[in-house]
Amino acid sequence: MPKLTLKYLLPCLLLSGMSLITVAEPLPLDHKKIQKIMAQLHIPGAAIGVVQNGKVIAAQGFGVKTLGKKAPIDANSIFKIASNTKAFTAAALAILVDEEKISWNSKVQDYLPDFKLHDPWVTKEFNLIDLLTHRSGLGLGAGDLMLWPEPSSFSRAEVLHNLRHLKPTGEFRADYAYDNLLYIVASEIIPAVTGMSWEAFVEKRIIQPLAMEHCFAGNVSPQKLKHIATPHGMVDGELHTIIRPIDPEKPSVSAPAGGIQCSLNDMLTWVTVQLNQGQTATGKPLFSEAQHKMMWAPHTIMPVSWRSKHFDNTHLSAYGLGWRINDMDGYLQVHHTGSLAGMYSFVSLFPELDLGFVVLTNQQSSAARSALMYTVMKPYLGDANTDWLAKFRPSNKTAANQHTNKSEKHTVPIDLSHADAKAYIGTYEDPWLGRFVIELSDNSENALLKIKALRIEKFVGKLYLIESSNRVLIRWDDRSLEADAIIDFNRNELGNIIGMTLAPASKDVDFSYDFQDLSFTKL
Repeated sequence: MPKLTLKYLLPCLLLSGMSLITVAEPLPLDHKKIQKIMAQLHIPGAAIGVVQNGKVIAAQGFGVKTLGKKAPIDANSIFKIASNTKAFTAAALAILVDEEKISWNSKVQDYLPDFKLHDPWVTKEFNLIDLLTHRSGLGLGAGDLMLWPEPSSFSRAEVLHNLRHLKPTGEFRADYAYDNLLYIVASEIIPAVTGMSWEAFVEKRIIQPLAMEHCFAGNVSPQKLKHIATPHGMVDGELHTIIRPIDPEKPSVSAPAGGIQCSLNDMLTWVTVQLNQGQTATGKPLFSEAQHKMMWAPHTIMPVSWRSKHFDNTHLSAYGLGWRINDMDGYLQVHHTGSLAGMYSFVSLFPELDLGFVVLTNQQSSAARSALMYTVMKPYLGDANTDWLAKFRPSNKTAANQHTNKSEKHTVPIDLSHADAKAYIGTYEDPWLGRFVIELSDNSENALLKIKALRIEKFVGKLYLIESSNRVLIRWDDRSLEADAIIDFNRNELGNIIGMTLAPASKDVDFSYDFQDLSFTKL
């Protein structure tokens, strides 16, 4: 198989003074290190695999599917792969490009007339590549509140329509800012040109041809439900299962950005096809070599983090189509992570070594995900000695819950004795997220003020006055959200409340809770 070299894919990158290594024999998974990471970072289960030279050389499950139960994780256990779904969505479009049903440089409005951004010129110029490369000019995670926390009551058509209300924070085709909404938009091109849903197309044109029997773009088949791993997370310092009440009759609005559920064995099949430039085990291409190059070409320059510079000797980072691309220890790395409530994943490929890695976990710990991947991956790149648990472990054991602890300090529950309590009560409307209602929690004399979102089931919480300020804290009843928010009420010249804005209560709140993009008017 011809190799795609770093020089070929990143011509602007000059690598000097780096020595090449040769990987001869497969390296075994270090069970002791893996189990130590899982124990210390509270990971109930993980599935880890390696592909080398077109063969699966490791595929192992560790731990259990569900906390407190005995059913073990194995290579057929089904995990949510979250944003590793984006590569599937990009590949689905690549298949349609191969068939000349769409073109990468075509304008989005040619296929989706309702597509409209805040800036009319950007709307007119926006093409299919722009949908997949995080260079729209929108802010980090803009509009993600229409997707998460699940269940979402929004449709993909509403997500498409509501983009016009999101104001840009950066420059079109110049500034990188990760988004999910535009992958939803990208998925809507599929039914527009084929008449098939994104789910049906991905399963018929990608999953079924690759015989990925434990992988699903839509609902998991009843026969495979026993294989599903349960999501977990740390809530107030303790490990809990995280269950979201999902309607099986309704497609997940976020699926094209992060909804595929897949086993380790099937992800290793997917990785093998990627390393083989789209060629399948039968010799029939899933997509052409030209589209493979397109998906792995750098389209948007990304910043290089301190960690990447010091851990990986990285010089340049970019985003392709559904993939991140950078150099690591002198080799091209093509990779992506996935993060959903209770499930984190990591896929990392080294095409020059014909080498790929997959890590799937059923706990929302980025530290564990990275420590596991680096522990398995780095020995192949010449480093078998670094303690990656020590490198990635949070410096403070309570770091994962710091924002929760901070939000509880110096606050007082708001009841009717508060001077502005009655003024706060009412209905507030945001143009794209809809209505929030502030009301009394019950009819008693000691009732507290609560807030609830009419379109987001999980957004129900109590209001607290932050001492020494006029700001109000929302503490959501579901503590697994880890996304408390601050309210600032807007008043007119007479002092009457006419609206409110929200902001994350802490920098630790995930960027997908983009409260800062909301602007409510009191009705």
